[in-house]
Amino acid sequence: MMENIYKKQGFHHWAWLVVFLLGGILMLYGGAQDLTLFFSPGGKLAPVSSWHSVSPVVGLVCGLIVLISAGLNVVWGWRLRYAKGITEIKIAQYVALVSGVAMVADWICGYYGFGSLMALLTGLWLIRCAPHK
Repeated sequence: MMENIYKKQGFHHWAWLVVFLLGGILMLYGGAQDLTLFFSPGGKLAPVSSWHSVSPVVGLVCGLIVLISAGLNVVWGWRLRYAKGITEIKIAQYVALVSGVAMVADWICGYYGFGSLMALLTGLWLIRCAPHK
């Protein structure tokens, strides 16, 4: 009976989709692009060139960080769809932490990390503004 009273509305209803699509699916592409810096020194294979050149090892490490973050955001984004209360807050904390790290890793490789930024901001919004019932 209490489940029907607590209903997600507005942005809160769609926050999971931001984490799932932008922080997850979009950043799978971002991580793959970072990895091209390892497999193609100088960024010749990368569809979008980075702001600056980085060593291939940095591209590998940062690419793996972004890919792992994206995979976790896909899982956590889907779980956020049905999460409520304390569970939702905990997942949002994980999303914010991991997306923040991935965003910095993407910046180090010379890319924007837009999807990670959106997932980070959504996680922070859920922690701060979502109803805590």
